[in-house]
Amino acid sequence: MLRTVFLLCGTAFFIILLWRLGPSEILVLLGRIGWHSIPILFFYAAHHATRALALHTCVLRPRLVRYRDALAVRLSGEALRSLTFTGPLLAEPARAWLLERRGLTLKEGYAATITEYLINSFVVAGMSIAGLLYFVEHFEPAPIISRIAIGIASGLGVFLAASTIAIARRFYLIGTLINSMARLGVLRGRLRPDMTWINRMEDILLAVLRDRPARLAAIALVEAVAQVFLILELFCLLHALGLAVPYRYPFVIEASTKVTGVAFAFVPLQLGAAEGTYMLVFNTLGLPAVAGFALAFARRARSLVAAGIGLMVLARVSRDDRPTQRSLGSDQHLP
Repeated sequence: MLRTVFLLCGTAFFIILLWRLGPSEILVLLGRIGWHSIPILFFYAAHHATRALALHTCVLRPRLVRYRDALAVRLSGEALRSLTFTGPLLAEPARAWLLERRGLTLKEGYAATITEYLINSFVVAGMSIAGLLYFVEHFEPAPIISRIAIGIASGLGVFLAASTIAIARRFYLIGTLINSMARLGVLRGRLRPDMTWINRMEDILLAVLRDRPARLAAIALVEAVAQVFLILELFCLLHALGLAVPYRYPFVIEASTKVTGVAFAFVPLQLGAAEGTYMLVFNTLGLPAVAGFALAFARRARSLVAAGIGLMVLARVSRDDRPTQRSLGSDQHLP
């Protein structure tokens, strides 16, 4: 019910912004994209292809999962994340389930999925901290905006520090959180966690995050490249909208708006929230607010294209009864 309220509020906010800015001016800006949609879609596709490579690298027995399987899993999860109220709460378990159908154990599927999600979160957090601090230092936003930006950057810094300590000390952070939720009565009915199973899954996860630093560095580098593709996509969008901006602006805008996807993860496609955030950042950078609205709308359109492809891929891979080689999936092969 609460998520429906969020969606309705986001929709109402979207309509209000659209009405105040003027639909005709926004349509004019969107019409300028034209053939620029080709490189824009290319860079967005490259982003997902690169993150699929990161997911494939997180699998400790990659011979069981081909790269094209990892790409299918990536696109399927993206469709669920974008089009449902559940955000990552459904997308990541779905990816784990699909990896199990490709031959992994469910523990390995969850470990690979969560590992990729965490490493991407680490990279995005570092990028956001740098972008937000640069934003505050060089563009002198309103005091309330500065305080919010510094607060977000501080929160991300705490997240990185806590994660680093947990990994270094081999602390079962996920298991501890789930066990605490169970004790507090948050998990009810059939949601009774098997802590032995969860801790074993975290052992596989820590095999990448802690015990294999070379692989961790390689995955982090791949995730960073995936973010570069989004910055290049943003550069193309700004150019298409007729905005001649310094080269640092795409990075600042991308880094400053990243938090929207986290804060409004349970609102499909962050409807309304994305427009408001881009408009706020654009206004602070001295760019037209209407261009920020148009850019957010254009990005939502390409996300819908990707989600549509993801739904078709999900329908196909969920029907695929490829043998899962259970004999190779026993725990004796795991670290």
